[in-house]
Amino acid sequence: MAKSNLVKRIAFYSAGLLLMAVGIAMTVRADIGVAPGGVLAFTASKLTPLSIGMSTSVFHIFFMLVQLAIARKPSLSLLFQFPLAYAFGFLIDVFYGLLNIQSSGLVHDIILLTSGVVVISLGIRAIVGADILLMPPDALALTVGEIFGWQMSKSKLAFDIVMTFLAAAITLIAVGDAFLSVGIGTVICAAVTGPIISLFTKLLPFLDVPK
Repeated sequence: MAKSNLVKRIAFYSAGLLLMAVGIAMTVRADIGVAPGGVLAFTASKLTPLSIGMSTSVFHIFFMLVQLAIARKPSLSLLFQFPLAYAFGFLIDVFYGLLNIQSSGLVHDIILLTSGVVVISLGIRAIVGADILLMPPDALALTVGEIFGWQMSKSKLAFDIVMTFLAAAITLIAVGDAFLSVGIGTVICAAVTGPIISLFTKLLPFLDVPK
């Protein structure tokens, strides 16, 4: 039974990573702003030769190094995040290349982005249910929350706000446009991701696999 549960957890976690990569590729293709947790990577892909997948890997590794600086000693889960960061960035680039979707107007872009958010939310639900390893941005938010005694929801909100303001400030300084990577899509992602995950939590209880 324990072995069967482990196989399920690994399968659900892997499926969650794939779904998140597909969803992120969809939101980036919409090009009206991405989720706050990925907005710095999106900004880097706009301002540098880095692809969206490569920039995501870079920032995930940066978040891991910040965790390491805070914890001051490596943990097994933290070390596993390094190969995960590279693999996740690679998957995003693969699906971004496959989803060669061209914009045909704001309504089309909003539909594409919202569909991407649904896919991302399903991926997050599978990853949370598998309970193996948090993604680096969420792991950092959790680490910071533990320091200040905050609940995960509060620390994640604070993290997302800081990331969004940093992205806006960087693009404002670099190109004079604070909304180059922060847009209506960022607002949509921030507003609907939590409720959609909550809905999937109620509808898909089988994704919670016991350890």
